[in-house]
Amino acid sequence: MFRYRRTAVVALGTAVFGALAIASPASADVSANPSEATRGDGAKVTFRLTEDRPGAHTAKVQLIAPVDNPIGEIYPMSQDGWAPATETRTLDKAVAGLHGMPVNETTASITWTRVDTKPTSTTPIELIVSMGPMPTEGDALAFTIVQTYSDGTVVRWADPAGGAHPAPVVKLVGQAAPGGSGHHGGGQQQQAAPPAAVAQTPADGGSSYGILAAGLLAGLGLGALGGWLILRSRRNTTPAAAAETAEREKVSV
Repeated sequence: MFRYRRTAVVALGTAVFGALAIASPASADVSANPSEATRGDGAKVTFRLTEDRPGAHTAKVQLIAPVDNPIGEIYPMSQDGWAPATETRTLDKAVAGLHGMPVNETTASITWTRVDTKPTSTTPIELIVSMGPMPTEGDALAFTIVQTYSDGTVVRWADPAGGAHPAPVVKLVGQAAPGGSGHHGGGQQQQAAPPAAVAQTPADGGSSYGILAAGLLAGLGLGALGGWLILRSRRNTTPAAAAETAEREKVSV
């Protein structure tokens, strides 16, 4: 009898544990993609958050940028259903901006507020951020994300790896080539050759041939004009003038 009771208790406990396991929501997760970025270059990073509270949804997301190893510029990209707001802070020391000019003010945080207050989907949230140049020192950048649910629950993702709520991390690798930083992922920009250098030789040669041709045409024109004047003078000579000339020649003889 006692053995049967013990078996029943074990079976009941197993059933309750299984029911709780099925009813419990999947563990939440926050990640950054790509998880690596080149030092000194620009990057476009997607921060992904899962929904894990039945009956509630994420109403607001705040991204807090690293403080000790600042990034020059950080901008939220357009995302349907979310309205971003940016807060800035003044840096103790200027850092390089995306266009090569030093900046002494950078984005401290970006807060997205959900526009659709009654979402029907539990699809993970993806918020895209353009940033750079990435710091040239350090091995990784840890971002803090504050996730606020519609029921008022707030989850702060700022723990180190292995913690209950680990912060999303972007690993820094390599080193960008000099002058290689740029918007939306960076990359070296090729400079076009100066137009004057490309067109200089054909332009000079063409002008020289043009001057020579003009000189030849001018010479031919003057020669033709002189011949025409001589011919005209001969045609205008009258018979009387010719007879007078002949008489003078006889007298001289």
